[in-house]
Amino acid sequence: MIRASRLLVAAYTARSLYVTASMALSSRSMRAEAARAEHTPTGRAPALTVIVPALREQKVMPRSLAHFADLAADWPQLRIVVVTAAREAAETPDGQQTTEELCRDLAKTHNDLLGREAFHVVSYPGQGRRASQLNHAVAALDTLFPPSDDYIAVFDADAVPDARLRAHFAQAATERPAMIQQPMLPAFPAGSGGRRSAVMSGQDLAAFRRTVGIEYRRIKVARWCAPGRGGGLLAALARPMVYGVGSGLIVRRDKIEDIGFFQEPHDDLAVGHRLSMAGEPIAVLPSVNIVEPYQSVASMARAFSSVAFANAATRHDYRFAVARPTRLSRTGQRLLAARALADGAAWALGPVVMTAAAAHLAVRREHRPLAAAALLAGIVEPVVAYRLRGRLLADFRSPGKTDAAWQQPAPAPAVATSLLQPAVSALGPWLLALRASAAQLTGRNLRFTKTEHLGEIAH
Repeated sequence: MIRASRLLVAAYTARSLYVTASMALSSRSMRAEAARAEHTPTGRAPALTVIVPALREQKVMPRSLAHFADLAADWPQLRIVVVTAAREAAETPDGQQTTEELCRDLAKTHNDLLGREAFHVVSYPGQGRRASQLNHAVAALDTLFPPSDDYIAVFDADAVPDARLRAHFAQAATERPAMIQQPMLPAFPAGSGGRRSAVMSGQDLAAFRRTVGIEYRRIKVARWCAPGRGGGLLAALARPMVYGVGSGLIVRRDKIEDIGFFQEPHDDLAVGHRLSMAGEPIAVLPSVNIVEPYQSVASMARAFSSVAFANAATRHDYRFAVARPTRLSRTGQRLLAARALADGAAWALGPVVMTAAAAHLAVRREHRPLAAAALLAGIVEPVVAYRLRGRLLADFRSPGKTDAAWQQPAPAPAVATSLLQPAVSALGPWLLALRASAAQLTGRNLRFTKTEHLGEIAH
């Protein structure tokens, strides 16, 4: 038992070392690639249609559409489609504008200023969630724009894309990948009213670690292991499963139908899963889009429970993928699906297992491995994440603004609560298990709530 505990703590320490190195290498890579991509000719880049699903987003839509209008001013091939939900009218108090009414007014104003129909608003008439809104907007594109070889991008209503999106997208699109991801990073603007508890300050660093140290690096590794580049079994074993992230997700328009469109109740993960198991090329941009952070542990747990559901649905994505053409072997597909499910299990059970192993070593007075793990994961990793996050936010360019600055959390509570973050994030899958059990016992459908945007980054 003590040997197993030592191995677990050693593995945890090694993983922290890997993630720390990955954050540093990825940050360096992003800065270098961002500088190179700025010199990419943008005239031949395919058109980009941005879809923004919006439900009860009156607080954030003025700022959001203003940012996309700033991008569209120098990007004739950029189109923005806001898809609202008709059911919001029944939920809106008398005398208050619905999101649809507000967006139609804003779209007209921006179109008049731009001198072209860059903004469009469509209304989803059904009762489905965000994925159904997106599918309705995709279906409407054939009426709004002729079918072509362009790309579709999905951004959250509160997202602020980097002003260099056009140049970075043009560079990534030259090889015609099936999917391009602009990583998403939660942050508040400097001087905003967004307040962070100690735990949520640590979550800001955990989000950066996930975005830059894991998601960005995972797509880079997947490109190195792409089918046709050799490597055989070694490439199959190293190839990671790429999952889509719903704000900054860019998909080639002709691939949407191939993946069965967007899936309920969580629309983004399955896009990456299905394209990964089809062996399709996936690229990543060297810039981020910034979204409003979760306000509390409770709101984050609710959102992460939806992510956990989508991760558990990997088995459905696998069944979908194996029934369709793929560039991978069946073994390669099985390895990807198994890796994704293993990631989900580690997400939920990892904190429990590691806590038990650490407690066992502490009882046996095996302090050296615990000290090494605490030093690396509890101090070195969060300090590196803090510094690198600050650099990334300093490099970020807001559309239409050159002086926008973004907040770092208070350093002491952010670093002090870093060791707790795996357990805090694991509340998502545990909440899913609780809610699924309750739904089964009561005979009700499992439902997920929308994350409300409070407009903290609307300035």
